[in-house]
Amino acid sequence: MKKEKRPVLIIALIIAILACISAICYALIFKDDAPVSEQGTASMFWGISYWTAFVLGALSFAGIIVFLAIDAVRAKARFLIILAAIIVVFFVSYFMASGVDISEALFEKTGTAMSTSKWIGAGMYTVYALFAGVILSLIYAEVSKLIKK
Repeated sequence: MKKEKRPVLIIALIIAILACISAICYALIFKDDAPVSEQGTASMFWGISYWTAFVLGALSFAGIIVFLAIDAVRAKARFLIILAAIIVVFFVSYFMASGVDISEALFEKTGTAMSTSKWIGAGMYTVYALFAGVILSLIYAEVSKLIKK
């Protein structure tokens, strides 16, 4: 691993661990039968989990863009193709999202506006598609190594 990537990965790992721990604490403390207004501690853990996941996503996206930009200097065509593919995947995901991917009860419990449902669905589908792409590229890399031998 290159030395310049280590601090970014360490920070991302710390943020991810914080998000996971706060999400688990939220799940343990939240009571289904109590109104949201009486669940201050659970709401605090929800906020920590939500914002750390958001910061992790923003840092990851920024890191990806920075590393792609560095690669763009080296190979402009590859950068543009990757960036265009990511944008296309997001827009396809946005149009695939129905806006009802998440139940209204969850929005009421968390106090989130229902209008964000389509964006959340698009983000989920984008993550799924990119994750599938990573898995397929890993499989392709391993199979091509075996074929070359």
